[in-house]
Amino acid sequence: MTASIGIWARGDATGEQVLYRWEADQVSGFVTFEVAARRFRPADGNGRPIGDLLFDAGTGDANGTAAGVDRRLFSQVVGAILRGYARAGQATATAHAHYY
Repeated sequence: MTASIGIWARGDATGEQVLYRWEADQVSGFVTFEVAARRFRPADGNGRPIGDLLFDAGTGDANGTAAGVDRRLFSQVVGAILRGYARAGQATATAHAHYY
């Protein structure tokens, strides 16, 4: 079975914090990426955090909770954004992921 996640920056991808919209298998959501700190949080469409779930790419730790957030899918979205960041050296406008 194949699956994909579409991920798009909403607005300017060159800011200190980038809001990404993602879609996967009829589910969608948002994450914020604090670029300098390399931290991610699930968010609403306005960039406000949902709960206190935080993924810190510097340590590789995910801590906290966020009601209604699928942690596995959150981790996949974070991973896709980090891969784009690693390739480009900066936050990217898109970070789509495909799984086989």
